[in-house]
Amino acid sequence: MERRSKPSLWKHWGMNFFLKLIGYNIREVASVRERQGFAIISAKIALPVSILFAGLNYYAYGYNQLALIELSVSLLFLLPALWLSMHERWILLTETLVMAYGFAITLALAVFGGREGSGVLWVYTFPFLAFLIKGQRIGWLICMAWIAAMTLALKMAPHIPGSHVFSEEYGNQLIAALTFYSVIAAAFNLVRSRFEERLHAKVQENTAKAQEYLDRLQFLALHDQVTGLPNKVKIIGLLSTSINSVNQPDRSIVVVIIRLERMFEISNILGVHGSDDLIKSISASMSEQLGAMGELARTRRDEFVYLYQSGELNITPELIKKHFGKLQLTYLIDGFPIHIEHTIGIAIYPSHSSDAEDLLRKAEQAMLQAKSAKADFSIYDSKLDEVFIQRHLLFGKLKQALSGTGLSLHFQAQIDLRSGKISGAEALARWIDAEGVFISPAEFIPVAENSGLIKPFTSWVIRESFKQLSVWHAAGLEIEISINLSTRNLLDPGIAAELQNLLHEYHIHAASVVLEITESSFTDFPDIAMETIARLSQIGFKLSIDDFGTGYSSLTYLKSLKVNELKIDQSFIRELLSDQRSEAIVISTIQLAHNLGLKVVAEGIENFEAAEYLRQAGCDIAQGYAYSKPLTADQFVNFARSYIARDRK
Repeated sequence: MERRSKPSLWKHWGMNFFLKLIGYNIREVASVRERQGFAIISAKIALPVSILFAGLNYYAYGYNQLALIELSVSLLFLLPALWLSMHERWILLTETLVMAYGFAITLALAVFGGREGSGVLWVYTFPFLAFLIKGQRIGWLICMAWIAAMTLALKMAPHIPGSHVFSEEYGNQLIAALTFYSVIAAAFNLVRSRFEERLHAKVQENTAKAQEYLDRLQFLALHDQVTGLPNKVKIIGLLSTSINSVNQPDRSIVVVIIRLERMFEISNILGVHGSDDLIKSISASMSEQLGAMGELARTRRDEFVYLYQSGELNITPELIKKHFGKLQLTYLIDGFPIHIEHTIGIAIYPSHSSDAEDLLRKAEQAMLQAKSAKADFSIYDSKLDEVFIQRHLLFGKLKQALSGTGLSLHFQAQIDLRSGKISGAEALARWIDAEGVFISPAEFIPVAENSGLIKPFTSWVIRESFKQLSVWHAAGLEIEISINLSTRNLLDPGIAAELQNLLHEYHIHAASVVLEITESSFTDFPDIAMETIARLSQIGFKLSIDDFGTGYSSLTYLKSLKVNELKIDQSFIRELLSDQRSEAIVISTIQLAHNLGLKVVAEGIENFEAAEYLRQAGCDIAQGYAYSKPLTADQFVNFARSYIARDRK
């Protein structure tokens, strides 16, 4: 590209400067409020100065006509200008009055003040005032009109009574000076205008950026960052609006919470970007499959909310299956198929609540109920409130009880059916709360298992059991103790070390402890559970499968699990003598266990007829109310001693 020569650059710069000097291509950016400020400042300065000079001209210099003109013009134009400047709608009239004042006062100073008058130098301020008040373009027009008026006034001055006539030579010099001062004022105002223009542009740019950031923050405050869907705050507002807009009594609003399963594990596998892509795909799938009849939102990482209006007041399970039964979330990520399972909870306006937040809460309760029942969906039931409240209260009470009093261990005897002797005792937790109310293990143990309390609860049971076993052994009562472990205990990597430390602390042998585990303990996480069971077996603990027969997968693991006994569930024992199917299950279980070299424990024996039947069938250990109910430690010792004494007789 050919470079421009220096003369061309200077010519271009000079032409550009000239155009800007005369106001061409200049953008006036002063706001109405700023124009108000200019006018007020000009009027507040000019009014007292004019009154002061009027007094000096009248009393000190003898320019009586000039003084009267100055005073009159000041009061006539500046006082109204000050009043009008307080109102934005009168800004143009305010500026006109200030300019009219300047126009009149400078003419009077030139004509009636003359060369010796005190206001000759004052007239040079008019161009600055004109450009300040009216800007570059209009300022030039005012200045040119002013110079023309001054020229005419000076030529007519000899004919005006009371005027101080200039010489023609001095008049020409004055006009030339005024023209020069106009150029200087224009140049000064150009610099000011360009500075204000750049400042205004920068302010607008920063304002635009700030507005963009603000809009973004406002969007993020109401929308999910990954999918762009409304978030919980936004959906509550939309739901409230929808509730207020439903005027027809036969219409309802259905609030659907969709919880995605295993998203934490899947996200860890896919990584951040892969997880975000999957969520976007899920969002698109839901929007497409659910249709445009409602509003979809993402309220948590693994949770979506869907709202829609229905013409049905009674939303039945059949309707839910019709609307959501075909929702499929299957994707191909990096060549691998991924299927996202989901659980749905539903609450309905007006049946369940008329408050948006309460409806969302109840829909979530329904979803949690569906998860607990391992169902695909659940519709809110008012009874759920009682269940959730009770569980929450129990959680708080149980946590307090673990650090205080109220919990205790009871022990139920286990009898060797061959020898008739006491072979062991099962440790069973009992709880009487601070109000003296007995709380069933069927109530508080699930609360512990489904919360973070299961670890401290199990630690308490194990420690108390080991402590009591140590006391019994020291007293010569050589029996085993059975302790229940939950699924979460088997997933705890520190459980084996904790048990081993407690063995050393209480000086007891692992072979005296039977750890009971349920069948479900190794179905959800078989590898982890099997590894824990193997470590416990290596330490020397005896292992028992509790509630055998109620699960579905124990036979798969029996051949590889290092267990010592099977414990037949009491539901089969109670119907042993009255139900042929229960009898068949019990007999086959005993035979299976013996073929595998395992002992068999039957719990829930309530009469000696069943005990005798089990003894003849080959069952090894009996446990139940036929022998003894669960007893306190002292009661158990008394029972054991009397039982032993009776056995000796």
